[in-house]
Formats: sequence, structure tokens, C-alpha cells
Amino acid sequence: MTARINATGPEPTRVPTLAAAARWYATAGIPVMPLHHTAAGVCSCTAGPECGSPGKHPRLPHGLHEAATDSHRVRAWWRRWPEANIGLATGGKLDVCDIDTTTGLSTVLDVLDVVRPAGPLVRTGHGWHLWFAADGLPSRISLLPGVDWRGRGGYAVAPPSLHASGRWYTFQQPWNAAEALPECPPALRQLVQPAPPDIVPPAGSGEVGDVHRYAQAALDGELARIHAAPRPVYSGGRRVTGGGRNNALHLAAFRLGQLAARSGLDQSVVRPQLLGAARNVGLSAAEAERTIASGWHAGLRRPRAVVPRAGRGARW
Repeated sequence: MTARINATGPEPTRVPTLAAAARWYATAGIPVMPLHHTAAGVCSCTAGPECGSPGKHPRLPHGLHEAATDSHRVRAWWRRWPEANIGLATGGKLDVCDIDTTTGLSTVLDVLDVVRPAGPLVRTGHGWHLWFAADGLPSRISLLPGVDWRGRGGYAVAPPSLHASGRWYTFQQPWNAAEALPECPPALRQLVQPAPPDIVPPAGSGEVGDVHRYAQAALDGELARIHAAPRPVYSGGRRVTGGGRNNALHLAAFRLGQLAARSGLDQSVVRPQLLGAARNVGLSAAEAERTIASGWHAGLRRPRAVVPRAGRGARW
């Protein structure tokens, strides 16, 4: 089936300025943060032409964790960086189905059994964003071929940001901030929500507690550390300091591998979420895949026991 949404039609009217749009989103209750921008396809960050995520990663040192709805703060950011692209934190009020290919779009429309999705529709540089009301869903990479989900712990680029391709992010179906966003349809939600990990309690532990909950808490904690890690610094196109986010990714994979060795935590559940966090902070897919695999296998070789304690969480 071919996509049934116009990919090349006339560009809808854009919000006059990036600053005005950023304040508009913030006023609507969606946390906003400034992203780097591109000029002639080159990212404004220190990596320049070597950036793996041009115009899509945060300018702020703590990235997603500094996203805000405070209008004074947002106004100050765009006064300092008037060309900054707009990043919207997902998982609070907004979730985004991020579609990169026409095949992916056709698949999503088939899953939804619609010709055109309800609610806001954004045309990106190479694909589409479908906006839904946040409902506690996690971020997922490769939900379907060419389709990601930006939920808890993620973010999405918003109109009228400029893509490295030279195309503006635009609404093909508008968003009325006074109206509620559509809920994620059940058929799509079933694809986004991963099956709970198959946890096997450690042998001989006297108090089992809630190991499922602890495993999810451990994963959420590692994802937060990845997002909070410092970005590397480049000079002359070469990395001179940092690797902080890659190191955080390796350590997260290592710790979760240690947990998996004793608890049965499923790599198929962990890996996509680690990869999603890595891509959100600007690491390339190839680099992230290598780092996750290395850390995970190292953790499996050095297992540590999970010791849940009633009323006090768990340690391992």
C-alpha cells in the first residue's frame, strides 16, 4: 500500500518565528528546549560537518532535563540563540510517532486502519510525526521498520525548525492547543508497550520483593544517566575531551548486563531503549550498537545479585 498523505504539497503557513513558536508550545504546557541549528546542512555545534545529528541535539548542558515551560526562561533562550531549532520533551503531555519512510507511514496507517490519522501531523525533513497525548509509554527505537516512538525520556523536533536537508518542519494537520491531543489508538499502543521482562528471582534470596518493578527502575535510572551525561568537545573536527555520553551508555549496558545475568532481564527489552537514549543524545547508531553490545556482554561475565528488600526497594 502506498502512503495516503501528501508528501510534496504546498507548505502550510508557519509560525512567524522560532521564538514565538517556542513560547507557544511552552504556554500549552509542553516542556521546550533549544536545539542546535543548521546552516547549509552543517550543525552549529562544535562537531560541525562531522555531527551525527545535525540540528537535532540540545544546546543546553543537561539537555532534556532542562526543558521548561517557563515563558521567561524560554524567551531568554531564544534571545540568546534566535536560530535555535525547537525540541519538545515527550512523555509528559505529548508523545510522538516518528516515521522516517513512506513504507513506515503506510504500515502505521494500516495498523491504525485509517486513510489519514487523527490529530496533529508534522512533515519533517524526510518523514512525518504523528502527535498523541502522552500516556506513560516508553521511547522505542525501530518500533516498526522506519518507525520510532518518542515517549517517556525522549524528545522530538517541532515546527518551524529547519532540517539539515533544508526543509522546514511544518504542520500538515494543525494543532489547536486549546483541544486535547488524541489518545494513542490501542493497536498502536500494543506495539509501543514492550512485553514485561521475563524475570527469574535469584536463587536463595530470602526476600524476593517486586523484581519486575526494580528491573524497570534500574533501566529508567540508567536511561536518565545517559541523558544527563556531558557531550564530547571537538576541536578541528576531532574529539578532544568527553565521550561522556558514550561512557555513560557503556556503563548502563554493563550494569544492566550484570542484572540480566542473575535476573533474566531480556536484552530485547533493554537494547532498543538504550539505543533510543543514545540516538537522542547524538550518538550514531553504529557507535551506540557497538557500545551497548560491549557493555552488555561484559556485564554478563560479571553478574551481581539482585537483593530486593520489602518496603525499601532493592539493591544489587
